Amino acid sequence: MTPVAIAAVALVPVGLAVGVIAEGVATNRSFDVIRRHPGRTPLVAILTAALFAGTPTVIGVDWTLPAYLWFVGLTMTLTLTDIDTKLIPNRILFPGTAVGLVLLVGGGIAEGGPVVRAIAGGALYFVLLFVLALIARGGFGFGDVKLAFLLGLFATYQSWDTLVVAIFAAFLLGGVVSLVLVLTKIRSRKDAIPFGPYLVVGAYFAIAWAGTIAEWYLGGTA
Repeated sequence: MTPVAIAAVALVPVGLAVGVIAEGVATNRSFDVIRRHPGRTPLVAILTAALFAGTPTVIGVDWTLPAYLWFVGLTMTLTLTDIDTKLIPNRILFPGTAVGLVLLVGGGIAEGGPVVRAIAGGALYFVLLFVLALIARGGFGFGDVKLAFLLGLFATYQSWDTLVVAIFAAFLLGGVVSLVLVLTKIRSRKDAIPFGPYLVVGAYFAIAWAGTIAEWYLGGTA
């Protein structure tokens, strides 16, 4: 077996444990939340395990792998809290981002990677959503704005193309799903729809497939 395959297999049980922890942190032992979502914990654990197993196949086995595994566990937790409470709590986001930054910068330095570019990308995504939040006047929560730095940091470490794809994927997915929810009357226009999960999924999508999309686009326009 290759190192990547060994890492992927070894990370499955770790991912299962992290998924259970993420669910516990997100619900904060709230029995009301647990009653509303019976059986969600196993699904979260399985999804997190799959993401953990897939991370080395996307990132590779290098010094930045721990940072990206932390990124998965943290964003899973924040996604669940945003879905349940429509909030991205600072008590999770701030220390989680700090740890992710240290891990990514440390791993990036060891690998000779684009650390400065990653930080610049995080700052750029933060500023973009900050401006949009001011323009939209409540259309975005400032939790989403602060989350954008974390997502931009990890996306841009891969490439600027990855950041661009993350942004477009998040807004496209969020727009389409929100429109469907309104048209099907599952949600009304006045209902607050958490945007954090779309930002996270957009970042996941970009980190996994932005390179493929860029090659396809450049090949198609050559």
